[in-house]
Amino acid sequence: MGLEMLGAPEDDGRDGLRLARALFPAMAAELDAAYAATAGGADVPGAAGQAGGEQGDFDAWLDARAAQLRTEFAEAPFAEFGDAEVRERLAEAHAAARRIAGWVGLPLPEPEAFAAVGADVAGLAAALGGDPTLAPVFAPHGLGAEGWRRLFARGSELRGAEHGGRALRLALAGEVEQEFALLDAAPGAGTPAVRGEGPVRWTLRLVPAGLAPPVLGLGYAHGPHASLPEMLMLQLERYLADRPLLDARSFTWLAGPLADGRLAARHVYDAAESTVRISSREPGNQGPHLGSRPPIG
Repeated sequence: MGLEMLGAPEDDGRDGLRLARALFPAMAAELDAAYAATAGGADVPGAAGQAGGEQGDFDAWLDARAAQLRTEFAEAPFAEFGDAEVRERLAEAHAAARRIAGWVGLPLPEPEAFAAVGADVAGLAAALGGDPTLAPVFAPHGLGAEGWRRLFARGSELRGAEHGGRALRLALAGEVEQEFALLDAAPGAGTPAVRGEGPVRWTLRLVPAGLAPPVLGLGYAHGPHASLPEMLMLQLERYLADRPLLDARSFTWLAGPLADGRLAARHVYDAAESTVRISSREPGNQGPHLGSRPPIG
């Protein structure tokens, strides 16, 4: 396999490698040279002409170098923000969101686009470095209920192929379905949003991603609250990564009151049914397992 094959568009995040070759020509040249040398039996890992060498050794080396190239390319837009761990978390979140959005043909804006509309990426990186429970979330608002159902269906197909296990479903209560657009809307003017395709608006915020909300036992008035798209994106990312899903034993309030303020939406994961459920309660409800995940950004 020549290096040009590494630039083929795929769901696993390798679709940006053609651009990566241009950004990191020295590493690309090294890989090309190593491949050419292998064909001629030179002294590279696993070359056919090397005594005792195995082609598998070279393939493993090539995969490792390609992975390094992908990582450097993915982290490049975040190079000036935070330490290496913070950059890796931001890059991984962006790559995961790009993969998920791609299932329905939805392009994810590049990281620079969020800074261009006023997102304080440096401030987000600083907060991220100080709290390992925060998760950067690139979320599409305006996708619609059917769009999210398609994402959950596609995610179940892919996870089944990669990890096995049960499909993940999305269940919406009747009142949620009826006023889904209120929950699907981008946050207010204080949160910068990047214009996507059609009605979609993308946001970048940090959301507390502990298994339960950090603030429990308070009513809806004690916000702010994460948006529905942010919670759904978080769950899909964790599901695909084979990580425990959030709110298996708790509920999270969601931004956007319903029924003219008489109801507020909440999120829960029904582990027994492998279903993310969105229902509602009166805003004054203060159950001990109901709480808020105040976003930053």
